[in-house]
Amino acid sequence: MDKGVLEIDAPYGDENFRVKWLDIKEIFTESKFVVSIEEALYHGRIASLPDQRIKVFDRDSVYISCFKNEIVYLVPFKEGFANRFSAAIEVGFNLTKAQNLRQFSLRSSMGYKTDKWEADLSYNIIRSSQNDVEPVSRTDGLFNYRRILTKNWYLIGTIAALSNTEQLIDLRANSQVGMGKFIISSNKAYWGVKVGFNNNLERFANETSNRNTWEGYLGSELNLYDTGDLELVLNFMGYSGLTETGRYRTDINFDTKYELPLDLFVRLGVSLNYDNRPAENASETDYIVRTGIGWEW
Repeated sequence: MDKGVLEIDAPYGDENFRVKWLDIKEIFTESKFVVSIEEALYHGRIASLPDQRIKVFDRDSVYISCFKNEIVYLVPFKEGFANRFSAAIEVGFNLTKAQNLRQFSLRSSMGYKTDKWEADLSYNIIRSSQNDVEPVSRTDGLFNYRRILTKNWYLIGTIAALSNTEQLIDLRANSQVGMGKFIISSNKAYWGVKVGFNNNLERFANETSNRNTWEGYLGSELNLYDTGDLELVLNFMGYSGLTETGRYRTDINFDTKYELPLDLFVRLGVSLNYDNRPAENASETDYIVRTGIGWEW
């Protein structure tokens, strides 16, 4: 069970059964699960109780009893790599005769999650060309590692790279370390905040000198998924210069994803990058609005 939906792999039928977690009347398991209950993780079997509560237990030991809405997710305890792994790919393409316009976009992601840590990787590109206009290019990649601590705290390390023609960035490489906390973690939504330090290495496409600076950052992520087939995600990252005082940067991403049959989806995404001290003759802002159809596993 994840994001408020319980998925059951039955020995019959071509597809798994999916049902809202809060619509379940009773549940009993013979095998062990990793059960996340708000600020703690437990390993054991689960069973409904007469008072509409659910207990997590093993043999004669009862670890905890709680209400259904307090359980954030559960996964099989002895699951293999395939069940811990997730991936998604999304593509978009536009072609017009006028000005010989050609646009292509790709968004891809992979993730791996255990009861103690999780990692995710993403890679996105946009290419656009047309007659009598300079080509537009944007590429970004991200690797996140999160180590789960107690009471919804976690340690996080991130490596990110960006290049875009609008801000004349050949390469912006960020290396981040920090700590975060999930303010809300439920089967309807999660909201987390994080703070830390970032090393910002930049190479530009013009005569602007290369930069290698340190920054402090504040980030937040809000994910709403108890909205039927619709999922809303908002990410915010704000940076303040430590070795280059007075410089401020902001990265904002907003995604709306609608689930389709056969694990397909359509998504509308908006991204905004702001830098109050960009390269010479470059724009302070770069934004993109993109749509595409994708498949996830």
